[in-house]
This record gives sequence, C-alpha cells and structure tokens, in this order.
Amino acid sequence: MSSAGFLVVVLVLLVTCSVAELATEFAEASDGSTATLPCRLSTGDISDKITNILWYRGAEESPIYKYEARGSHPQHTADPDLQNRYFLRVNEQQALLMISPTKSSDESVFHCKVDFERSPTKITHVNLTIIENEYEGYIGSSFGYERGPV
Repeated sequence: MSSAGFLVVVLVLLVTCSVAELATEFAEASDGSTATLPCRLSTGDISDKITNILWYRGAEESPIYKYEARGSHPQHTADPDLQNRYFLRVNEQQALLMISPTKSSDESVFHCKVDFERSPTKITHVNLTIIENEYEGYIGSSFGYERGPV
C-alpha cells in the first residue's frame, strides 16, 4: 500500500471513530413491572451540553421517544402508540428510559442516540429481556384450594 493510500485509511478511521461512541447494555424486567434502560451521557467535556436524546426500538427508523434540550425548557415527545407507558428520567450521567408496566412485546433491542453541541454523538444499545411471570392458578388439596404459582 502506498503512503498516500495508508494516509487515506488512517483519516477514514479517525473520522469514523470520532462520529460516534458505542456502548452496549443489558436490562431485564418481569412482565408487568418497570424496566429501566440506561443511556450514557457523560463526555470528557463537562461544559458541553446535550442537544437531543433519541430512543429507537429495533430497526424502526423513527424514534419512539425524543428529548430535545435546546432552549430553556426541554421537550419530551413519546410515540402515541406507547400508551403513556414510556417516560424518560435524565441526570448528569445518564438518561433512563422507563417502561411501566412492561409487556412481553416490549422485549427488543433499543438504541439511544445522544447529540451534543461539541462532542461526538454517543449511541447506547440496550438489550431488554422481559421475564414472563409464572402462571398463577388454583391448586387443590385435601385442605381446600390455594392460589399460587403452578
């Protein structure tokens, strides 16, 4: 490879690496409980500010939740199909997407994209597993019926 070709490869790698930082997280919740999906916000620049936090589900192209931090009052917008079960809590280190109550259909890989004024975009992938509750029914015995896991 020529030195010019090597330089082009190095420049492409530098640009690609500075565009986004990636992280992978895992979360699980019982069916009907609250799931907490973390998204990292910290950068090396404490004076940098967040402009947007966008949450995506699976391969969907449109965000299911938007947090726009431009201006003096952040705007929260959730996909209306989520039936007000999704909400966001933001602190200095992370943005937590809360899902309550969870359903088995919530199980998916979620993607959080955070844009900053100066720092590179951060992307966090969160693999959410929903744990099915044990079936509850009635168990008969010589002492009568009891309710509990079957």
